[in-house]
Amino acid sequence: MGFDAAEEITQQKWHVREEVRRRRAALTPAERLRARDALTDHLVSLVRDRGAATVSCYVPLPDEPDTSGFLAWAASAGVEVLLPVSLPGRRLAWTRSGSPLIAGRHGILEPSGQQLPASVASGLDLMLLPACAVDLRGTRLGWGLGYFDRCLSELQRRPPLFAVVHEAEVLPALPGETHDIPVDGAVTPEAIRYFPR
Repeated sequence: MGFDAAEEITQQKWHVREEVRRRRAALTPAERLRARDALTDHLVSLVRDRGAATVSCYVPLPDEPDTSGFLAWAASAGVEVLLPVSLPGRRLAWTRSGSPLIAGRHGILEPSGQQLPASVASGLDLMLLPACAVDLRGTRLGWGLGYFDRCLSELQRRPPLFAVVHEAEVLPALPGETHDIPVDGAVTPEAIRYFPR
């Protein structure tokens, strides 16, 4: 890929990220609550339908799709949840949900419990991934730091991957690069979507 093509992809991703930030910031508290409750229902349905006993998820930032209802359900239902911890070199470790939360490297809340290597994700039944947006081919756009891309690329076995986004963030097409690892679906407050492989 030439410099001009790479620069064009970088610009396209920047525009998508800015639009998503703008839309998320504009949600009212009531809209956020409704979205959280509906998202929880779909995440619970996906986990139950797949018979998943071990999953990854994330602690949401204020503007992210709110997984807090799902995390509470998982704790009460005996579903083991691994949450990401950011390490130097833009690498991930995992910690079991349930330990106290502390501010991580980027100000994101992370569990303070024992850290497990990134490779443990190979043994999960399902991975629920934060994302900026996703397209109908399964291209996932993150926020540009590459933590999840790096982790996923190094797994010996990839569990089913589902991006967690708002419905307006499921787009017809996103700029993709050769290192992108496609997701199998997306979970939004409106639906569970499966992408063709």
